[in-house]
Amino acid sequence: MGIQDFVLIQGSGIQGSVPAAGSSAGLVDEALQAAAAMTPDDESELRAQLAQLRQEHRDLDAAIEALHNSPGSDLLQVQRLKKRKLHLRDRIIQIEDQLTPDIIA
Repeated sequence: MGIQDFVLIQGSGIQGSVPAAGSSAGLVDEALQAAAAMTPDDESELRAQLAQLRQEHRDLDAAIEALHNSPGSDLLQVQRLKKRKLHLRDRIIQIEDQLTPDIIA
């Protein structure tokens, strides 16, 4: 299983053989199987991607702060940067969830 297959499980557009909408146990089983099938290479790739996204998130935070404090700043540009920052945060959370899957006891 490649990293692309694993990411599809966590995405909002889940494709392939998915249990019925009322079958949350099937989704949990599928997520656990995908996490168990993750190779060390997949995990290291996700951790590298996570570090890169966190750095980009921090950089955007600094850029937003600088634009916000500068006179005559472009509000549209600030809004676009904030939207990108939110997108990065969502992706960071998604990768963190892949690296540490929830186990229902």
